Amino acid sequence: MKNAPERLKTREGLYPRVLGVRFVLLPRTLRLLHGRGGRQRYRGEAEVERGPGLCSRLFARIAGLPKAHVGPIEVEIDAGPRGETWTRRFGKSAMRSRLLERDGLVFERLGPMRFAFALELSGELPEAAASGVLSLQTGAAVTVSSALNHSPMSGGMGPLSMSEGADDGANEPGLTWRLVRVRALGLPLPLGWFGGVRAREFERDGRYRFDVRAALPGIGLLVHYQGWLDVEG
Repeated sequence: MKNAPERLKTREGLYPRVLGVRFVLLPRTLRLLHGRGGRQRYRGEAEVERGPGLCSRLFARIAGLPKAHVGPIEVEIDAGPRGETWTRRFGKSAMRSRLLERDGLVFERLGPMRFAFALELSGELPEAAASGVLSLQTGAAVTVSSALNHSPMSGGMGPLSMSEGADDGANEPGLTWRLVRVRALGLPLPLGWFGGVRAREFERDGRYRFDVRAALPGIGLLVHYQGWLDVEG
């Protein structure tokens, strides 16, 4: 019989495959959102800020980033064994991206852009993890120490350390997306250009939340969107 870490790695979900046994250390709302297969829809509220400059608007349009918005958001996730398609609807504006897993990284395609991210656990340990044992949906259980020992993407920072530059929600348990590679039309771009790209998803007051910001040197803010989703339904 396979042990718990092996069973987690063979699950169809993209996030369980990338995170392995670390997936069980995520807060409940993140596990719900990222542990479901098929097509799911979630609703919530979001605020989108766009950069004011001409170059900022041009880059945002090329990448298919959302327009300025305050109000409802609907997110549709179509998750299968080959990856996930996310469609985020901010009012009349839609943002669509395709997510794939390769070599322990998440690759996200936005228009002609392709970004590679390492997913890192950050913030405080979930309350269940602090007790030392976490129960899995399979009926098995793992200890916190075994989960931490299977953390291939900690990058020397420790699996629960805060990523530099983390913004709102940095102390809440969740995920930090650390950008490690960028391509445009298949051509590699200097990673230093994208130091202003930050993304966090976390749980606060029992609710799934997100905070994403993208800025470029010499151009400034492209987009900053943040908000919450109801994932309990």
